[in-house]
Amino acid sequence: MINSVPATQIERSVVHDPDVFASMAEEWRALTAHCSASFFLSWEWHYTWWQVYATPKDRLYLVRFTINGELVGLLPMYTRAEGLGRGSTLLFLGTGEARTDEVATEYLDVIAHPGFTGAIADSAVQWLSSCESWSKVELRFMLDDARLVKAYRAQSNLFVVERGVGYRYRADLALNEEQHLEGLGNSRKKRLERSRRALQRDGGLEQYSVAGMAELGSAFTQLAELNHERQAHKRRKSVFVSDKFNLFHRSLFELIFDKGLVNIHQFKLNHTLLAVIYCFYDEDTCYYYQSGFTKRTANKYMPLTFAHLAEMQRNRANGKRYYDLMRAEPPTYKEDFGCETTKMITTFLFCSRSHMLRFNAVKAARRALVRALSRAGISRS
Repeated sequence: MINSVPATQIERSVVHDPDVFASMAEEWRALTAHCSASFFLSWEWHYTWWQVYATPKDRLYLVRFTINGELVGLLPMYTRAEGLGRGSTLLFLGTGEARTDEVATEYLDVIAHPGFTGAIADSAVQWLSSCESWSKVELRFMLDDARLVKAYRAQSNLFVVERGVGYRYRADLALNEEQHLEGLGNSRKKRLERSRRALQRDGGLEQYSVAGMAELGSAFTQLAELNHERQAHKRRKSVFVSDKFNLFHRSLFELIFDKGLVNIHQFKLNHTLLAVIYCFYDEDTCYYYQSGFTKRTANKYMPLTFAHLAEMQRNRANGKRYYDLMRAEPPTYKEDFGCETTKMITTFLFCSRSHMLRFNAVKAARRALVRALSRAGISRS
């Protein structure tokens, strides 16, 4: 049994070859299943991201932890060269793309066999801080209780800067819908009841899901259109205008749809589309990822809210434990769902104190510039 092997026998190696990455699918899946890892740590997500977003100058760093050749841990990373001769930054795979193309890879961490979590996380931090060919490590969108976070906080000799990046909002589906709604404020419950009556009076909200790949094109188009309507109302640009974002998601959808790991759900009233939500799934969690809804009837029907409640109920019936609304900065509408919250952070690890001080100085200068522009009435683009 592998659990009886001493942690000192864990071996560490690094994969740079994309062809080897392609061949790792089965052992990667076996490891994440054994560790109950988040969907966003799946081989499918990371391999698709690398295929779409990697640049010719990026170098793959898949850190493997093995015992007698068996994979017991994995840290998916890559390096990206900085401009003006500033060296390279080591990043989590799945992060670092332009903001306009961002796919929001969250809950990243080292993947570790339950019997060797501490030893693997410590070895991963040791490797990250080795500065093998990079001057900075950027670890985006981790939960505050991630394995890597616990490991580097236990060490006092590292040059680390942490920044809060909001919270994970997650609803516990162990509560039935009545219990869940009971935990909301009275004004919220009254508004929900008014909108529920309006929906029922006018015909009731009907849910449709993608049943086959032939429906993918139209479902993505409708999702993009309603997302654009939603974002335009906030004077923001929809990420669905990004060619890379669309290529990533269509490729990923085709890869995992037959496994039941993804779907797009449409919500209609008398055949009129009111809302669309895009979700991913792992063993115990439904992850709400993107959405769109028509603003014309939002005040009357609250279509996105009822789309969420319907998807929560569907996942309760399917035995899921959590409905994860993912990361947001407060104030956010996600607070209206009675979610539990966990702080999320992005961490920068530096190879020297001078690198860290230079980084902090640049960040402080940028914040001062933003404040000055704001006082002048100029907003960030």
